[in-house]
Amino acid sequence: MLEKIEYIFQKNAKNLELFNMLINLFKDVKYVTNINNEEIHIITSNLKPETIFKLDNITSNIQLNIGNNKYLNLLSRQNKDNKELCHIKKLHINYVYNKLLGHIKRIDHTGINLPTVLFDELEYKNLLNYLSFNGNVYSYPTGEPWPFLLPTTKYEHKNEISNFKILREPRFEFVYDKYTNIVGIQIDMETDLSQNEIEDLFPKDQGVYYDGCTFKSIYLDYSENLDIRLDVRYKSIYGDWESGKWLVCDGKRM
Repeated sequence: MLEKIEYIFQKNAKNLELFNMLINLFKDVKYVTNINNEEIHIITSNLKPETIFKLDNITSNIQLNIGNNKYLNLLSRQNKDNKELCHIKKLHINYVYNKLLGHIKRIDHTGINLPTVLFDELEYKNLLNYLSFNGNVYSYPTGEPWPFLLPTTKYEHKNEISNFKILREPRFEFVYDKYTNIVGIQIDMETDLSQNEIEDLFPKDQGVYYDGCTFKSIYLDYSENLDIRLDVRYKSIYGDWESGKWLVCDGKRM
């Protein structure tokens, strides 16, 4: 069973700046633990996998830990041509930090966008099979290639999820992305703000709408080899999305 999803960042000035932002933005989220300002652990209840952001003296990496030190490295390759396929304005980390500080209330999900130009369809399907074998992965009910892994107990992994009264966060999204040529990390965070308030904070070309109903996506000015996207979610009411019921009942377990 999948134990951890680890986003590992090399310890340098840019990543220290990134971690300072994340630690302070997440300080009001009850299920986030900060360890020595170098590890951020995120999980609700006693479910698996746990999501971890970590600083380390190694090259930045994304690892899926299935126990016994077995890791799957998702940043093992990079595109030599770093020209982006989508020209989206990227915002400075401190600018975004100052706008959102005090407004983040929960972490809906994190995710990885794998470019079609780096991972062929067979590789993507093999990775998805790996995830599905080791966790509860569900197809997106409306048909898009956005499967989600839900945190579970060992019993639920062997059987099925039936308890929708607990918060299963953060979920993990695994996107096969034809719109970019570099690996991307997404962090979806619910705020205490309305859509109009978020638009006041990030007007016009500051961010894009992939889903006009629930969030605005903000790209950080971070690196040419890794995109970091914050999905700034409008204030919402706990329902079938947050509980995972929509994915389990309307999607298909993979």
